[in-house]
Amino acid sequence: MVRYSIFLVLYSIFASAGTALAADVQMSIQPQLISLLDRAVLKIEFIDCKGSAVDFPEVDGLKIQYQGQSSETRIVNMRSSSKVIHSYLITPSKTGDFPIGPVIAQYKGGEKELTGRLRVIKKADDQEAQELSELMFSEISSNREAPHVHEPFGLELKVHIRDGIQIDGNFSIRGGMPETGMDGELQWNIAGRERKEIKGSIFNVYTLVTTAKTLTAGTFAFQPEVQLNVVIPRQQRRSWGFDDPFFGDMFGRQETRPVVLDCNKLDIGVRPVPTVGRPESFTGGVGVFDFDVQVGPTEVKAGEPITIRMRIAGEGNLSQITPPTIADSHDFKLYDARTVESKNPNEIRFEQVVIPKSGSVTNIPPVSFSYFNTKTTDFRTLKQGPFPVSVQAVAQQAAQVIASMPSTIQQETKILGRDIVYLKPLPKKWNGSNETAWHASTLFKVLLALPALLLLAVAGTTARRNTLQNNVALARRQKAPKAARKHVQLAEQALRKQDGAAFHEAMWNALADYFGHRLNLPPGDVTLQAVLARVPDEKDAIASLFSTIEQRRYGIQPETDPQDEMKALLNRLSTTLKKCERMKI
Repeated sequence: MVRYSIFLVLYSIFASAGTALAADVQMSIQPQLISLLDRAVLKIEFIDCKGSAVDFPEVDGLKIQYQGQSSETRIVNMRSSSKVIHSYLITPSKTGDFPIGPVIAQYKGGEKELTGRLRVIKKADDQEAQELSELMFSEISSNREAPHVHEPFGLELKVHIRDGIQIDGNFSIRGGMPETGMDGELQWNIAGRERKEIKGSIFNVYTLVTTAKTLTAGTFAFQPEVQLNVVIPRQQRRSWGFDDPFFGDMFGRQETRPVVLDCNKLDIGVRPVPTVGRPESFTGGVGVFDFDVQVGPTEVKAGEPITIRMRIAGEGNLSQITPPTIADSHDFKLYDARTVESKNPNEIRFEQVVIPKSGSVTNIPPVSFSYFNTKTTDFRTLKQGPFPVSVQAVAQQAAQVIASMPSTIQQETKILGRDIVYLKPLPKKWNGSNETAWHASTLFKVLLALPALLLLAVAGTTARRNTLQNNVALARRQKAPKAARKHVQLAEQALRKQDGAAFHEAMWNALADYFGHRLNLPPGDVTLQAVLARVPDEKDAIASLFSTIEQRRYGIQPETDPQDEMKALLNRLSTTLKKCERMKI
């Protein structure tokens, strides 16, 4: 028994020593040869030891993104071996032979210098493209060089895709637009598609258009980050780009890769509306307008209403125009003008009621509308009227006085037999002094305090709204759960339809939108490193979610049943986001 115990102790010591000697760190890049539209996976494996992720220096032409951590344990011939694996995704933006590293990986008991190399080549039938920006890019332009405040101006965004590259047809503007000073969010629409030759190559050109207005003067920079999804055949071993007829068409395995396009920067200087020469009848109109006024009915009696209908049509800031004013007169009673709904988006209508007080009124005073003309860059005044009306006077009726005739009927006096006659009969019930009066009841006190409570509620709501308008980070923080919930619902729908691609895309959007709003990050800056740097807890769960979702989006299949994994992944996402909601970040 003693010998057996000594044997176990010695075996444990030598096994521990063997494990310590076997500790190693390795770096691998697969595949090591890719095209511009492919990606490579870099892994750092800590063998029989533990280590943290490594920060790679920037490499011109490559984007290296950390995807997360995984672990692996093997038992061979009664000996166990474990690995801690840190995965990275490499996205090229130009061709070339790129050295990666050296970087130092530290682990318990030592450190190791790691280096690697990745070669990015052109597509076999592409003789010119050396960078991704030569295959896909976007350009933005405007139809106005120097618009005025509140003046609408058009923006045109042309997306160029080299012929032969397949996309899924979805475009999203992820950033690069002015954050303040704009009148509402820009709504982009696809206006057309054409084929165009550029430097000897054929491009498919998609045109997106929108209309913008500013609330203030100044210089506004537009450099939209257009993101689209490139459809690439998924290949089992090495990937040679796109349009592979064997792997892509025969087996039909494809994946989508999100790509953010380069775009030029467009600076637009917005001029203020001048104050010199501004007429008193100016009501805020900026653009080019027509003005029309109709009055009716034209034959009324004194005291009956007449309606003035005003219509302003044209191109400009119709929503910011206030009603033209009518000169006040003692002959009329004027009511405030109101806006009338119109089905035509290029016009605005107003109505105002006037009441003539006497038959001496013969016309309605003229109505003037002044606006700033953006084509001639001066103020213009449009005048309508005066409008003739016929007002019939109303005859005044003489006051009639009715005299009281004395009654000839002598009422008989009845002697009641007592000296005092009570005008009020004896009440049937007397209230005791201990009963509470109505004005001292609890209900009356609650009703009395209700207006003050409502006032406090309105003040609190107004203060909260002003706080959210002035604090963008707080406003985005409160949008985070709702933004994530929308994509989680889409993921649940995709799960029921067993649509794995749509499921993982919705899961990724839920992560990106939640942490983008929660951490006040621009859409393109939502990366695992940025999230882990700000979130105090649940780092492993978050890293695992990022890693798993990213791997599934780019074709790495799970070892278990996909449907079961998607259900578990959805539960993990919901649980993790609920825990993040309770964190103080």
